[in-house]
Amino acid sequence: MMKWNTLMYLFKEGIVGLWRNRTMAVASIGTIVLCLLILGMSYSLGTNLDYLIEQMETKFGVTAYLKEDLSEQEISKLETQIRTMTNVSGVVYISKEEALKSFSEDNGDESLFEMFKQDNPLPASFEITTTDLEKQSQLVERIAALEGIDDTVYFQNETASFMHIRNTVSYVCLGILIVLVVVGLMLMSNTIKLTVYVRRREINIMKYVGATDCFIRIPFLIEGTLIGLIGAGISAVLITLSYDWILQKATHVIGTFGGFTLLPVTHIMQELVVMFMALGVGIGLIGSIVAIHKHLNV
Repeated sequence: MMKWNTLMYLFKEGIVGLWRNRTMAVASIGTIVLCLLILGMSYSLGTNLDYLIEQMETKFGVTAYLKEDLSEQEISKLETQIRTMTNVSGVVYISKEEALKSFSEDNGDESLFEMFKQDNPLPASFEITTTDLEKQSQLVERIAALEGIDDTVYFQNETASFMHIRNTVSYVCLGILIVLVVVGLMLMSNTIKLTVYVRRREINIMKYVGATDCFIRIPFLIEGTLIGLIGAGISAVLITLSYDWILQKATHVIGTFGGFTLLPVTHIMQELVVMFMALGVGIGLIGSIVAIHKHLNV
């Protein structure tokens, strides 16, 4: 087991080696930053698309029209029954008067409300939002079977199209992320290998004078770790600043289309920072281990 002084010496050597070979270190850090930026932007885009889709799900609700002459107790009982069903996230009761008033406002003629107030042809209804669009049709069947429900209406064709779009977007984003991760791993690993290759003579000399493999390897592992941490840190800062700027510009535009919002910076970064650190340090260590291995066999 190494002594503390030896470990401190090797750590110092790793920092000195990083500075001594700063040109290659900068190249390695630049590669890591570039790959992580692409990965971060793709992740942010995919996550926000999924978040927007979740918000859009609430727009595809179910309308359940009630039969005439139901008592308040019967309406309350129906509402309770629907609320307790699985896949129901919310239920709003719309009275006949509220339905007529909304109809008048939508048509821009408030006189319609006074005209049909005494003989209101519109039925009362429940506006029901769901948690899973894929199971919406089963929910509609259960609601339609309830005593007191006259008819149910939902966007069946629109929902099917929407689910197809959602699945396609999810698969495309997942494919992009996988490709970027693989490409990023290859680029970062090859750059670190090049860094070690430039110093192969130094490794061979240390090996010939009797240094152990562990003693030679540790400074390079420290360098790889530091390169990964620096690259991940720079990437995290750049993504935070870029995303915050885009968020400010896009919030107003997106908000005008149905009140949709994007995820806040903190939500994006709390997952991205962990991902960046894991990838940066992981690639730095793996690249160093793989690259230095063959140079130790002398």
